[in-house]
Amino acid sequence: MESTTILSGDASSSRVVAVGPHFVVKHGGGVSEIEGQNLLFLEQHAKNQITVPKLYAMYRTLSTGHLCLIMERLQGDTLEVLWPGLEEKEKSAVCTELKKAIDALRELPAPGFYGGVGRTCIPYHLFWDREQRKEICGPFNSESEFNAGFVNRIRSNDELNGGYITPKADFYERHIDSMLSKHAPVFTHSDLQRKNILVHRRSENAFEVALIDWETAGWYPSYWEYSLKFATMKWKGDWPRRLEEVVEPWPNESVVLRMLYQDLWF
Repeated sequence: MESTTILSGDASSSRVVAVGPHFVVKHGGGVSEIEGQNLLFLEQHAKNQITVPKLYAMYRTLSTGHLCLIMERLQGDTLEVLWPGLEEKEKSAVCTELKKAIDALRELPAPGFYGGVGRTCIPYHLFWDREQRKEICGPFNSESEFNAGFVNRIRSNDELNGGYITPKADFYERHIDSMLSKHAPVFTHSDLQRKNILVHRRSENAFEVALIDWETAGWYPSYWEYSLKFATMKWKGDWPRRLEEVVEPWPNESVVLRMLYQDLWF
């Protein structure tokens, strides 16, 4: 299946191409089955509450072994493109619709663990491990186990960087449960960037909102959606303030996660 309309990315990691007016194909070495599984999960459990692309097919190409996802092509432009040209009342209308979508995710019954759909590993890269050790990747039965995943990943990084175990892992082990606790698992998109939000204008101040790129979604602590964006977003313009209209802010947890993110990724 070929298309000259490349929407984003490159085939070495993840390329998205449009095939006519109705289909989108996502393929590449970085495309994961978890995204397809998430789309199937949402179609089954939240079809009438949140708009996501319908998954038509998922297969691997024989020549490269890359995964291909054939999905519905939704109407609209990304919020990243639209945001600078929106008036304040239009931004408020978009945020209201986006909050409805996030609230719908929060209402999905929790399965009693932290991890990917089907009780699989945490799909976010902070929990990646070459050997897929459960104590790093999950799934985790409690928030304390989830927190221990951070600590174990820091120790794993220390081992890869010459075998010297830093006291920082010990610090987190002593204190992380007192900083991050009592957060139930909720279904979380986990990459709520404006480029992953499609907006279709129905009328002057009425909008339809859809979410795309579900490869890191799963069951995370309730602070995760907001705090992850706090840790990774570019602090420019009015989007950081507007995001608090969409997702409940968790300022204390956000500071801790930002510190963890820096220690794990930089």
